[in-house]
Order: sequence, then structure tokens, then C-alpha cells
Amino acid sequence: MSAPNLSARERSVCQQFCEFTGTSLDVAARCLKSNSWNIHQALEAFWERPEAFASAAPPVDMDALHKLFEKYKEEDSEAVGLDGLIALCADLDVAPDDIRMLVLCFNLQVKSGVHWTRAEFLSGMAAIGCDSVAKIKAAFSSMQADLAAPARFKAFYHYAFDVSRQEGQKVLDLGTAIQLWRMLLHDKFAHLERWCAYMANDYGKSINKDTWLLTLDFALQADEKLEKIDLDNSAWPIVIDEFVEHFRANPPP
Repeated sequence: MSAPNLSARERSVCQQFCEFTGTSLDVAARCLKSNSWNIHQALEAFWERPEAFASAAPPVDMDALHKLFEKYKEEDSEAVGLDGLIALCADLDVAPDDIRMLVLCFNLQVKSGVHWTRAEFLSGMAAIGCDSVAKIKAAFSSMQADLAAPARFKAFYHYAFDVSRQEGQKVLDLGTAIQLWRMLLHDKFAHLERWCAYMANDYGKSINKDTWLLTLDFALQADEKLEKIDLDNSAWPIVIDEFVEHFRANPPP
């Protein structure tokens, strides 16, 4: 049973299953269906043998996959570089800064957003069952749907920090962080634009991993007036404390 064919009740149960396990909607649906949609029974079955419910990637034509890599790789190199990725984006009809390319990177588990090694390309594409541009295009919708599971989205959000850093840097450039926040949190953070403006105009520093990770927690907890954010008994980064104080002192009209 594919995720789009689920009833509203079944999709709700699948979302709960995904929150507990971090699996995709397809895996959740398969496990729940085999356990008569009893979530407690399904969770027990999953934790007992998770491999039994793992999604099997469609078979790929490895010759076609090698040819696909050769089409986009750099000359005299064993990697797809910036020029090859721009060409791939053109063939996929997506902009290089489209969130779908970041989702693709996440599913391929490449270590760099602008340098995909042969091993990463071949193993990643095989894992998602893609050996052609057409199949990658078709896979975008399911890869994005998987992010509806909170645990899966959190892993994706964490990955975005690592893959977007400049080589050799432990922190994320502020401009890049703001671009990513607008891309990733636009439907999750009620005060996103106030946050981004504050970071650009008042904070002005690079973003370390702790601040990046806790910004997601803050975004998900933020209420309309930030009244529920406890600054006294929570270990928020200083910048979040300062933003909350600034927000409360300058509430929106």
C-alpha cells in the first residue's frame, strides 16, 4: 500500500508510527497493514525485526547508472563537481538551490553538496532505485513525503548543517544558515522572518552546530507571543535567549 492511497485514519496512524520509529510512510504503512493497523502490535513487530519491513529499493541497471555518472562527472576526476551538478539540475528541471536537491543529497548521503564521489553516487542512487534522470524526477515526491515523519525531518535538518558547511569549517556561514532556515522551516516556525532578521541585523555571526540544532527545537516550541519559552530553566543558546527577550520587548503589532 503506497502512502497516497491511505485513508485519513490510516495516514494518522502512520504518522504516529513514523514519530516513534523514524521510518518512511511506506514502511509504516506496510508494517501497520501486516498487523491489522494495531499500532502497539506493529511497533512490537517492527522493533523485534526492523529489517523485515525495510523498504527494498527497486532494482537498477548498473550499466545505466555508471553511464549516468560518466555523463555528469568532471573530466579526469572520479567525482561529480559543480559543473556536473548544474547540468544535472538542468536535466531535472530544478534550480541548484531548490530544496529537492538538498533532499536528494540527504537520500544519497553525500558528504558534500558540490562534490559527489563515484562511490557515493553509485551506492546512493542504487539505494533509492534510480538509474536515470526520469527516475530521479519521479522519486522526488516520495523522498519529500518521507520528511513528514518528525524523526526523519530532524535527521534531514541535522544533515543540512553538515553538508552545507564550507570545507574545513566547523561552523555555518550566517547567510547560508538564513537561506536554509527559510527553506526548511517556512511551515514550522511562526516567527521565522523575525528570527532571520534578528540574526542578520543583531547577531551577525556564524552558526555553530549547537545553535543550529536547538533552533529547530525552538521553532517547534515557539508560541504566538513566545510566552511558553522558559528562559530560566532551559539551556537555550544565548542567542535564543536574547532573541526571545528582544521579541517580548518588541512584540508584533
